[in-house]
Amino acid sequence: MSTSFSTFLHIARIVFSLAKNRDIYWCMSNIHNKKRVLFVCKQRPACYGESYGLLNSCRFLCNALNSMGVEAKTVEVLDNNSIDAVVTAYNPTHVFIEALWVVPSKFDELIPLHKQRRWYVRLHSNVPFIANEGVAIDWIRKYMGLQLRYKQFNLACNSDRMQNDLYKTYWVNPTYTPNIYRPSEPAPSPIIKPNGVPLLDIGCFGAIRPLKNQLIQARAAITFADNLGKILRFHINYTRVETHGENVYRNLIALFADSRHQLVTHPWIEHPEFLALVATMDLGMQVSFSETFNIVAADFVYVNIPVIGSTEIEWMDDDYQAKTTDFNNIVKHLMKAWEGRRHDHQRVNKEGLAKSNRDAKEVWEHLLKF
Repeated sequence: MSTSFSTFLHIARIVFSLAKNRDIYWCMSNIHNKKRVLFVCKQRPACYGESYGLLNSCRFLCNALNSMGVEAKTVEVLDNNSIDAVVTAYNPTHVFIEALWVVPSKFDELIPLHKQRRWYVRLHSNVPFIANEGVAIDWIRKYMGLQLRYKQFNLACNSDRMQNDLYKTYWVNPTYTPNIYRPSEPAPSPIIKPNGVPLLDIGCFGAIRPLKNQLIQARAAITFADNLGKILRFHINYTRVETHGENVYRNLIALFADSRHQLVTHPWIEHPEFLALVATMDLGMQVSFSETFNIVAADFVYVNIPVIGSTEIEWMDDDYQAKTTDFNNIVKHLMKAWEGRRHDHQRVNKEGLAKSNRDAKEVWEHLLKF
């Protein structure tokens, strides 16, 4: 074998070895940079059922992130002390604690144990709602302090309004982490009543609480049904009565007492069953005082059932946004939604929801640094 050929073989082996090592490095680097997102929710009492808004919103986000090539998972834990175990088991790059339930001092334990991860406490409410939570402002201030002390920690909001409110108050900027509506199950077909059926089914679902504004919506629905000459069946959930909602529930019962109209109560049910229930409604109502997204309204839009809301649901079309305290305006918007069914006008809200999803996807792509 000639010297020149031996030299060529030696150089070829070196080049092959370097290329092989570079491939290994690239693969390891790619694995290292792979994003894994863990959403951690507090387990709710059994009487609430598993399918509640916060948990569903996380599952929808997981579906969206999975479609973007990001591994994502939602877990429920009993308390603060369960967080370390689920984080260690899943080994995420990003951990989102969903809503206010982890005492701020707990992060002084968790962050040193998991220095390589990014930690977020993600708020799902605007100021009017968190005013009902006695620890809210105290904990938010302490979370802001954590954000200043640890580069791995951020307070996060699913509402850009809440993000702005907190920034202008504390001059520490939370991270904007919007909702994405992406259920895994297909939308059921709406069940349309034949002409002449004297019943009108209106769904006003969600937890019963003062800020959900159920009482004036029920009164408006009764007047609207009377105008149509129909018997109203006003559908609500009754297994989640929160933040002084007991009085709202009692007033709803009294409103329908000795009336030809009916108050129909439903337990909290799994999301596929809930969508099937929504498909039996003629109209939906979510004219609430404070919202950051409103998954129930999105469920109605997904099933193509007309739903009216308030200006708090920012992705909803103006034609379907009623004034929260204006009884006549709510009745007017019910009529507009009812008549718009003939032309499938409610699909404008599908466009608004789709745009909200696109915008949110871009935010998450930037956050996860695609």
